[in-house]
Amino acid sequence: MRELMALLSRPAFDGYPDEYLLARLKGRWAGLGSGRQSKAAAGGMTDADAWDPMHSEFRWVYRQMNERLRLTFAPLFLWFELRTIILCLRFRRGGDRAKAAGLLPASLLAKPLQQALTEEGEPAEVMEALSGLLAAVAEPYRGLADLYRQRGGRELEQRLVTLYLERMTDLPLHPLLREFFRGLIDLRNLVTLAKLLRWQLREPQVFIRGGEITPERLGQALEEGSAAGLAALLAALPGMGVPPAAPLNPEQQLFGWLTAKVRRLGRDPLGVGLVLDYLWRCFVEAHNLSLMIHGEGLDHETLSAELIR
Repeated sequence: MRELMALLSRPAFDGYPDEYLLARLKGRWAGLGSGRQSKAAAGGMTDADAWDPMHSEFRWVYRQMNERLRLTFAPLFLWFELRTIILCLRFRRGGDRAKAAGLLPASLLAKPLQQALTEEGEPAEVMEALSGLLAAVAEPYRGLADLYRQRGGRELEQRLVTLYLERMTDLPLHPLLREFFRGLIDLRNLVTLAKLLRWQLREPQVFIRGGEITPERLGQALEEGSAAGLAALLAALPGMGVPPAAPLNPEQQLFGWLTAKVRRLGRDPLGVGLVLDYLWRCFVEAHNLSLMIHGEGLDHETLSAELIR
C-alpha cells in the first residue's frame, strides 16, 4: 500500500494516537451539515461550495492520523481524489488549465500528480505524464495516454475508475475497507447495468470485477435485456431489503444501501469503521448539497427522493 501513499501528500506532522482522533471525530460528528443544506435550498451556493467542505475535512482527518491509519486509509483517500483527477482532465480537454489548477489547493494529491495535471501541453501529453505516475497503482494505467488518443475522454474516465477499483480487490486492504470497496463495485455495476438496459445498449465489457455480483451474472442480465433480471440482482444484494419500484433507476436506493452498509461497519469497536463512516458521511453531505444546487427549481418531493439517506 506504500505505492498509494506515495501518490498522496506527505504531512510534516506525524499525527496523533487513534484514541485521540476517534474522540475528535465523535466531537465533530454533530457539526456535519451545520445548516449548509438550508443555504443550498435558499440558493446562491456553487458546486464548489458543496464539495470544498468535504475536501477540507478529509485534509484535516488525514493530517490528524498517525502513519498506520494513513496507510490503512490511503486507498479510500485516493479513491476520492480520482474525482479531482477526472475533473482536472475535463478542464484540460476544454482548454481551461486555470480551472484545473483551481481544484488542487484543497487536494490530497502529491505534488508530482498536481504538477502533471497542470503542466503545459496538450491533454494527451498531460495524460502521458499522469499515466506514468499512476502506474504505481496498476501497471495498465501506463497505457491510458494511448487509450485517450484512440477513444477519447469518456473511455479514459471509465478506465481510470475500473482499473482503480479492480486493483483494490488485489490489495491486502483492511477487512472493513475491503467490504466497502466490494459494495462500491456492486453499486457502480448495477447503476451501469440499469443505464445500459434503459438505453438498450450492449456493452458487457464495462462491468468491474470484485463485487458480490460477478461480471458474468451482470452480462447475462444485460443479454436478457429485461428489468426483471436487474431487479433480481438488486434483491440478491445482502441487506438490500425491498427492491426499488423502478429498477431501471436504482442509483439513489443503491447509495442508501451502501450508506447503511457503511454505518454497520462503523460499529467496529477498534475504530477503523468509525473513521470510514465519518468520511463517507462527509461525502454524502457533499453529494446531497451538490444535488440540491443542481436541482434548483425542482419540487421538494422530487429533489428529496434523490438525496442519499
